[in-house]
Amino acid sequence: MNVQNHVYSLFLFLLLSLLLASCSSESQRRELTPFEQEHGVGPVTETVQLGEPDPLLAERGAQLFSTYCMMCHGPGMSRIAPELDHLLGRRSAEYTMNMILNPVGMSRRHPSRTQNQQGYFTSMPYQQLKVEDARALVEYFRMNPVLFAGD
Repeated sequence: MNVQNHVYSLFLFLLLSLLLASCSSESQRRELTPFEQEHGVGPVTETVQLGEPDPLLAERGAQLFSTYCMMCHGPGMSRIAPELDHLLGRRSAEYTMNMILNPVGMSRRHPSRTQNQQGYFTSMPYQQLKVEDARALVEYFRMNPVLFAGD
């Protein structure tokens, strides 16, 4: 391949990349619905019925928290990630589940996340959890409003 063909190919690649980037950012500019404003951006698009406390679901949530969340939201980690004490008093179950299931989308699109992201060393990673897992974590937070007393 001669130099002219190489430069032409590179130009086409860059042009295509810019075109794709502009298309993806267009979808991100869509206005948030009233539900998304209050409950976040993600797969949870309807009100979650919490019902009576479910100790078994909360126990599963505790296991998930220990595996996926403790390293950043554990005791003494408030400089890495927000503290979760009284989380459901500050955020809805739906918002919490959307943050767990769609942290990148929430950080990019939801006003509360774009403002609160400042001051932490990193963004919340995507953990590949399912809706049922996020619901179990919500039940854990619900039954344990103060996770780490004295931290």
